[in-house]
Amino acid sequence: MHAALVTLLCWAMAGAACFIPTGGVLVPAALAVLVALVGLPHGAADHRFAKPLLQPILGAAWLPSFLVGYLVIALLVTAGWFLAPAATTVLFFLASAWHFGQEEPQIAVGPHPLRPLLRFARGGLVVWTPLVFHGGEVTRLLRITAPRSFETQIQLAVEMMTLASWCLLTIAIAAWGLQILAAIAAAGRTRQVLLLDSTMQASFVLLFAVASPIFGFLVYFCAWHSARGLKRLRRELGESWPKLAASLAPMTFGAIGLIGLGATASLQSLTWDETLVRSTFVGLSAVAVPHIVLHGIAPMLAAFGDRRTARPLTLADTA
Repeated sequence: MHAALVTLLCWAMAGAACFIPTGGVLVPAALAVLVALVGLPHGAADHRFAKPLLQPILGAAWLPSFLVGYLVIALLVTAGWFLAPAATTVLFFLASAWHFGQEEPQIAVGPHPLRPLLRFARGGLVVWTPLVFHGGEVTRLLRITAPRSFETQIQLAVEMMTLASWCLLTIAIAAWGLQILAAIAAAGRTRQVLLLDSTMQASFVLLFAVASPIFGFLVYFCAWHSARGLKRLRRELGESWPKLAASLAPMTFGAIGLIGLGATASLQSLTWDETLVRSTFVGLSAVAVPHIVLHGIAPMLAAFGDRRTARPLTLADTA
């Protein structure tokens, strides 16, 4: 049901994008509000996700270690936007594509050794498609985000990423074709799932191709990626929506406050729309990268914790 609703939303927003002006403060304001209300809560429960992974390894020190690690990574990412924005842009785009790919529905398509690459290509559709169809607008947004002295490096980074995007978009389209063939060969519920997922992918690509990068990102990140993450989190925790919202509120509002303070301190020379774009993207990346790192190393932490807690059976245990 969620995928069907998102598919309809893609078509509606693709049509609306033809009439909604991208200039001014309206779209950046929508970006800031929706990311704050839907995007940030998606990662606000990372401390609850990290506890069973870190506590077997670090004991009572797991929470301060988690908070310090999160803060250090966030500060490094923020510094990267101001000291090396081109490299930060490339690494953030690639890390986001990988993370999105891991969070997409795990549908087995293509040869098994190539599936990680196919998932990466699919996860990055929200990156590759705007770079191919709206390279100029992506460059403008990144120039707003980065200090003005790095405009040449930003232009070079966008050109390199656009070249890679053509290749990865081609791979994603090939994977989409394989999924269509698998749907044709399947029957019943499996065919329905494959066709619906394929339709949603095509709808996303259409939206990313015709709408502004901010528009497409809002629909994908808020309506699909973050909403799926929140639904899964609620299901795993067995909590009602009000209880989940209450538990996520402190971390969410803390992140919003830090982003707001950073924007007030360092972005006063920009116009309001530029301030909203820069503070949202810098702030979002600062909290997203620790989230990506945590979920990326989670299997290794789980395996290490299992080895730490496991011990050989002794005679005392059998007595």
